[in-house]
Amino acid sequence: MISYIGRKIWFSAILFLAWHSSSMSQTSPHGKLAIECTSCHGTSSWTELKVPLNFDHAKTAFPLSGLHSTTSCKQCHKKLKFAGTPTDCYTCHQEDFLQMRMPDHQRGQFSHDCTTCHSFNQWRPSIFDHQKTNFQLTGSHIAVDCYSCHQNARFAGTPTDCYSCHRTDFAATQNPNHQMSQFSHDCTTCHTSVSWTPSTFDHSKTIFPLLGAHRTLDCISCHAGGRFAGAPSTCYACHQTEFMNAPSHAASQYSHDCLTCHSMDNWSLASFDHNKTSFPLQGAHQSLQCSACHKNGQFQALPTDCFSCHVTDFNNVQSPNHQLEQFSHDCTTCHTVSAWKPSTFNHSNTTFPLAGAHLTTDCILCHKNGQFQGLPTDCFSCHVTDFNNVQSPNHQLGQFSHDCTTCHTVSAWKPSTFNHSNTIFPLTGAHLTTDCLFCHKNGQFKGLSTDCFSCHQTDFNNVADPNHVSGGFDHNCATCHTTAAWTPATFDHSKTNFALTGAHIQATCISCHINNRFAGTPTDCYSCHSKDYNNATNPNHLSAKYPVMCASCHSTSVWQPATFDHTQFFPIGSGSVHSPGRWTFCSDCHTNQSNPATFECINCHEHSKSETDSNHRSVTGYSYLSTACYKCHPQGR
Repeated sequence: MISYIGRKIWFSAILFLAWHSSSMSQTSPHGKLAIECTSCHGTSSWTELKVPLNFDHAKTAFPLSGLHSTTSCKQCHKKLKFAGTPTDCYTCHQEDFLQMRMPDHQRGQFSHDCTTCHSFNQWRPSIFDHQKTNFQLTGSHIAVDCYSCHQNARFAGTPTDCYSCHRTDFAATQNPNHQMSQFSHDCTTCHTSVSWTPSTFDHSKTIFPLLGAHRTLDCISCHAGGRFAGAPSTCYACHQTEFMNAPSHAASQYSHDCLTCHSMDNWSLASFDHNKTSFPLQGAHQSLQCSACHKNGQFQALPTDCFSCHVTDFNNVQSPNHQLEQFSHDCTTCHTVSAWKPSTFNHSNTTFPLAGAHLTTDCILCHKNGQFQGLPTDCFSCHVTDFNNVQSPNHQLGQFSHDCTTCHTVSAWKPSTFNHSNTIFPLTGAHLTTDCLFCHKNGQFKGLSTDCFSCHQTDFNNVADPNHVSGGFDHNCATCHTTAAWTPATFDHSKTNFALTGAHIQATCISCHINNRFAGTPTDCYSCHSKDYNNATNPNHLSAKYPVMCASCHSTSVWQPATFDHTQFFPIGSGSVHSPGRWTFCSDCHTNQSNPATFECINCHEHSKSETDSNHRSVTGYSYLSTACYKCHPQGR
């Protein structure tokens, strides 16, 4: 516990600190300086200050640099004001700003950001970086006095375009006269910042770049009367006199596009590139005189088709007669631009390209009597005589197709071949080497049946093992036979509704198909295995009236041993009593051999009736019978 005097001293100390803190914030120049007095004061007396003063100005919002580092604190913190001291230059240097006359900062509306020109090291000299403005100084501007541009101490809003400063130079220029010619006020088009003269103009940046002889012309040659704006850029506008004085130009209505024949290098050396027209000159046309086609000085609207110029040549041809045969007026079908003769005809461009023997056949052989138009292109029209004369096989009797290409080629009429694979009965196996007449008897080719039985009926009827007729075999021979040979034959039993498995695979066909019976053979086990069923004694199938579903116990692999899935009725492997080894024969439970549906539980479970009755007094429907045991214990538990 603290004594009364101790509590009093403690409470007085708290009151002193509260008063001192309040007093400092109201009357002390310290402002919001840290309460940790030892930061600046010593312990000997309050007026004792640590030298150097232990205050790091770098940790404030205004780190000291330059002359500020050696300036007395009172210089900035006047009246010992520390909190809220401004950090911008203008607040402390406003008097310096207002007293400046060269240039006058106030009149020139200079920025209050003194660091634009001044540094922390000293107020003068000052530097201004014009490159940071939107008008960087280049060329002669670098050495020009500031007042040359900033007249009357105007700095803010000084224009940056050339014309504003060089308006007098623009108006005074006479060669060429800038004002009269309405030159652009963009002085940089011809002048640079280095000097007003000399000046240059880049004509390549206009819509009329200077080329050829234009490069050495005096400007006034084209810009007569000092006309620059709106000067024409077409050749004809300047060279109309030359056009009118040139022979045939006006009379022949030549194009006003002088570049068609002339170049910018020389007017008199003209040439015409016919390849740039709709009719390029080729072959013999290249050496012709212009007047051969351009008669009477006609150059406009001349036809470009061959016939218009070569109609006389067309009409005079007799072999073949072009007029009589109504040949096409498109001369390029047979002729070239190199010469009218010799001529060739490319039959591949027609609906009947020549191939094989047709290539060497004389034209007149097909074009009889000078007929070229409307000739048939099918083989039969020309080869009807060949078709009718063929005897082996007789084409007419066999009603062969008139499409000769079915068997013949354009190389020769003989030998001929027939691709049976293109019919509905492709040849395979032994059919490939069989003579045609073996199937096509009496020259019959049309309407023949494609089923096997039609040709192999005799083979079908003569088969004895097994007898196909008495066995009612299907007429679809492909069920057992192939086109390779009639024998040996195979039958895929898996494609029937009784697939062979187990011992059935090795059994002979006659074992099941007795008396050659194939159609309607039963597929159930009992039909074939009734004798096995009747002879079974352990258990006796017949007396026990076993179901005839042999697959319940037997498999197709062998009749014995047989298995029975007892779990469908009663799990004989359940518990320790019913597990294998606790019973030996089925008769242990099935006491009536003639009726396997009867069974006895009590024979094995030797409970006395009185004991069993007493244990089942609360069981509804209880009786001392095996069937009652099974009713409540169907799983043997």
